[in-house]
Parts: sequence; C-alpha cells; structure tokens
Amino acid sequence: MDGAITVQSENENIDNLSAKVDEQTDVIIAGAGATGLALGLAITRFTDLQVAIVEAGAEINEQSNAEIPSDFLDLRSVALSAQSCQFLSEIGLPSVQQLGCPIDHIHVSDKGHLAQSTMHASDYNLPELGRVLELPLLVSKLYQALKPAQKKLSWFWQNQIMAIDRASDSVSVKLSSGTHLNARLLVVAEGGNSPTREKLGIDVTQFNYHQSAIVANIELAEDHKNWAFERFTSNGPLALLPLPDNDSEQNRHRCSLVWTVAEHQRESMMALDEADFLDHLQAEFGYRLGKFKSVGERAWFPLVLTKANLHIHHRAALLGNACQTLHPIAGQGLNLALRDVKTLMDLLNKNTNKDPGDFVLLNAYQRVRKQDQSALIAATETLVSTFSNDYFPLVIGRNLALMALDNLPAAKRSLAFRAMGFYQNKGAEDAAL
Repeated sequence: MDGAITVQSENENIDNLSAKVDEQTDVIIAGAGATGLALGLAITRFTDLQVAIVEAGAEINEQSNAEIPSDFLDLRSVALSAQSCQFLSEIGLPSVQQLGCPIDHIHVSDKGHLAQSTMHASDYNLPELGRVLELPLLVSKLYQALKPAQKKLSWFWQNQIMAIDRASDSVSVKLSSGTHLNARLLVVAEGGNSPTREKLGIDVTQFNYHQSAIVANIELAEDHKNWAFERFTSNGPLALLPLPDNDSEQNRHRCSLVWTVAEHQRESMMALDEADFLDHLQAEFGYRLGKFKSVGERAWFPLVLTKANLHIHHRAALLGNACQTLHPIAGQGLNLALRDVKTLMDLLNKNTNKDPGDFVLLNAYQRVRKQDQSALIAATETLVSTFSNDYFPLVIGRNLALMALDNLPAAKRSLAFRAMGFYQNKGAEDAAL
C-alpha cells in the first residue's frame, strides 16, 4: 500500500509466570468496550467456558434509567448494521430494537453535483436499514446483560496486562495489580492503541490519510424522520446520522455528525465559534434537514488505517480495533468488530470439546476474518480515493455511478444488503477445521 509504514512492537517474555497463578480461567478478554463485552456475553451465553475480563478503566457506570442522558448534545454514537443488531439480540442484549434510533432511509450525494442516490428499508421489506446508538448506552446495556452470567465471569477493573507468558497449552498474564491469571486463550479487544497487542509481538501496518474526523452532535430545527445522510465533498465525506429525540423536551431533534476534513484545516475548524461552525456545516451539507440550531462538544481524531499483520498468535486472537482501525467513510468499524466476535463465537460454539486456544481453531478464525477485513478495506480505500478527489474524470465517473445506481435495482439491492451486513458469510460455517 502506497504510503504504508510498519510499526515495530516489543515482545515481553516473563519466565515461570504460569507458576504464579492466582486465578485459573478459560478465556481472558483484554478490554471491556463494546467488542470485548459482546464477546464475553456471547461466550457466557453459548458455552460453559469461564471468562476473565481485564479493563484499564473504572467499572462501567450503568445508565439503566437514562435512555437519553442529560448531556443531550454530548454523546458519541455508532451506526449498527441490521445484521449487527440481529447478532446483538441473538447473544442476549435485550430490546436492542428499542435502543437508539432506526435508520429507515439513506441519502448519498456529491456536493456541487446533481447525482444522488437513496435507499429505503421498505424497498427490501425490512423494518429498518440499521440503527444508531450512543456508544456509552450500548456499553452500559452490554454490561447489564452480563450480570446474570456472574458465575462464569471474573472482572479486573483498573488493571492492565503487564506481562505475558505462553506455554504449549496455556497463556499466563500478570496484571498491574500483581494478580496472575492463567487461561487457554487470550483475546485482545483493547482498541487501536492496544498495549497487549504490542506485548504479543504483533506488528501493525499503518497508512495516514492526512485527514481528521470532527465528531459532534447537532440540534436540528426539523425532524430527521430517521434519514441518514452521507455527503461527499472535496475534502472528504460528511455523515449525519439520526439520533433519538429528547423525550423530556419536545421538538428537540438531533443527529450525530462525522465530518472529515483535510489535516491542515482541522485546527481552524475546531477553533470556530458555534455560529461560524454551523454556518460552515450548513454550506457543506445544505438544508435537507432544515437549519442547524446548535452543536454539542466537538472532538476530533486523526484518520489512520491501522491493520495488524496477524489476527492471531500462539494462544491469542485480536478483535475489533486492535485488529483493524478503518476510515469512517463506510461507517463499518464496529460492525466489522462484531463480525470478528461472531466468527470466533461460532467457532467456539461449534467446537465445544476443543481447546479454545487451539491453533487449528484460531487459524480458521484468522482465515475468515482476513477475507472480510481485506474486502472491506479495499472497498473503503476505493471510496476514499474516489470521493475525496476533484480530478475531473473521477468527478464525472462517481456522479454517473450515483445516478445509475437508482436505475439498477439489482446493483442497488446488492449494495444495500452489503451496507446492512447481510453479504457476510456465516463465519464458522465457511471455516473448515
């Protein structure tokens, strides 16, 4: 990949760590974000395996009575495909269809050009195309769903894995608290800057897009009516995703913004006052959602494609952002992570009598995930290069493609089902052991 760099990592080996065991378990999960908690929920629901979850942060705050917390415009959101919502329901997340806001319609356009395309859930006889959830709420609900499985779970909050020692049939870790855990499989779901991935000696390949994503919640003058928008501009994509209204305050409508800007523009965009920021946003997006009224706290992050060179190592597997961090143009980061969870879960469930850290099982996981990961990265790269470019032939080509899409039902249906996640194989079904 042009512009790619290889980041070296250090592998820390601690002799005789396995001889100092404070707790024996089957699977250690590093990371209690949405990916790690979803895997913990799936394992405890469908297998008899014991699980230990290690998290650097404090214990999760349960928002059991706060569907819309008081900071109305200051929550980060994620877009879940229809397949991801279905999977979360299957593993035991209750009432996922009552959380967040459904995406019933999708509108794609190219700023400054007439081409556009729309998709509607009703066109495919589906209740929705996907769903947008506040990330803290999703994590809280996953944590609550794990409560009935406490006999199979051990929690290690405010702990980090400091050292790893692997034998032929086990993996042992030393935590920052001094506790020693021994298991048969270590799963790393800590996110893109995973220290445990580094300790395993797994290098990553990175590509810097020289873009930044500005994220915030926007208050609207008009109801979004469950429309999601992706608007391509010369600097990069701008996405607006529907969020639930605030029940306590009538007529307050909001959406989640992910605005990709060139790296050199980020500082000036973040420095704008609220009125100027909204004016710039309105100029880029237009008035399909009426006038933008206010914006919540703004944050930004650099856009860098990070791909682990291995999905597995001896007695270890990577999931989610620890394995790959994508450009947000396709909005598929968490959906890809949940497919990681599903594939590993399917393999564990299909082979209940097999050692969960067995190389054959882990290699089957890697084979399936590499195929999915590579396909999504290739599609994402195509979108980035095609829609973040003012080169005239590309502008003409992408507009012709958008216009043609509405007139090619078969192609549009295929694209819609890919967006909803249903193109993906069933995971373990295609992974012969």
